[in-house]
Amino acid sequence: MRIEVSLEEEASAADQAAVARVFESAGIEADVQADYMRRSIGVLLPWLVLILVTAGARFLWAALGGAGDEAGRDTWKGLKGLITGLYDARSSSQAPEGMVTIIIDEGKRVEIQFPQGLPDQAYIRIVQIAAPSAPLSGILKWDEESGAWKDVFAGQYHCKYPGCSAYATQNRVRSPRPDVMESRLFCDQHAAAADAGDPQAWA
Repeated sequence: MRIEVSLEEEASAADQAAVARVFESAGIEADVQADYMRRSIGVLLPWLVLILVTAGARFLWAALGGAGDEAGRDTWKGLKGLITGLYDARSSSQAPEGMVTIIIDEGKRVEIQFPQGLPDQAYIRIVQIAAPSAPLSGILKWDEESGAWKDVFAGQYHCKYPGCSAYATQNRVRSPRPDVMESRLFCDQHAAAADAGDPQAWA
């Protein structure tokens, strides 16, 4: 499989080459570019590694599992090795330490954050998820307390349906006019109501 990898535009040619070697060692063909533009005044921003996968998480996990690993028992080790290798590859960067993020863009986009030092259990759990999702924020992070991958907005916001006090679990977006875009968080029940055209959902 071939994937696209973006580094910050300030990354050096040596940084690009080091990152490309990590993917090559993992047996993954990657197009590594320093093309992610950011703007700051007088502040050195952290480096970043954004891995874009359009074929789906299951294909990336399979590629990292290794030949002959039919049960996928060691897939998590391949993923951990890749992430650890990327941090090592960026260790000589002039920028402050950043983060490696895998972006799965297969219909619904989800970003999976891999900060340095994640426990083995985090890698074991993520490769067990064939289709990672984060219906609230679009971002998944490891929650050490619960030992699970969670949407970064989980348990933080209540449903916006009138009179509902449940926690929101899904995000909905609509465009009532060409120049207007609205976003609202709902619980499962009222997300379904919004999908069905319930006018109260957007009251």
